[in-house]
Amino acid sequence: MSTSLIYSMDLSFPSELGYEVIARDAVSAFARRMGLSAERIEDLKTALSEACINAIEHGNSLRPDLRVTVHCHLEPDRLVIEVVDEGTAEFVVRDNLPTISEKVAGLGPLRGMGLMLISQLCDESSFEPCANGNRMRLAFSR
Repeated sequence: MSTSLIYSMDLSFPSELGYEVIARDAVSAFARRMGLSAERIEDLKTALSEACINAIEHGNSLRPDLRVTVHCHLEPDRLVIEVVDEGTAEFVVRDNLPTISEKVAGLGPLRGMGLMLISQLCDESSFEPCANGNRMRLAFSR
């Protein structure tokens, strides 16, 4: 496969839980075609599902009239996935979040582990507000 060609894929769906499964399956098929290993694809599926759920629940406040967009593109050494919501409120990442061990021990809510999972499963991840919402960027080395 030549890396001089631009390989990309875009998806857009309403902010309804369940659509993250469609995005996960489509992007994992794209990743497989782009040469990611089966193990990395499993990591990608979990991280992408979490990012989409965050966009649906937190970014777009479960409003089905707002969209979530997923953009994937291949770079020479990695697959990059961006999940963008149309949220009207800027999401602020909090510092000093409890660890998974602390949450399991009852020292914090069990919800809210999505960003932690994403950061552990991706080779790179970032979150930023953008012009019309929020963007979560995930990268997986090839």
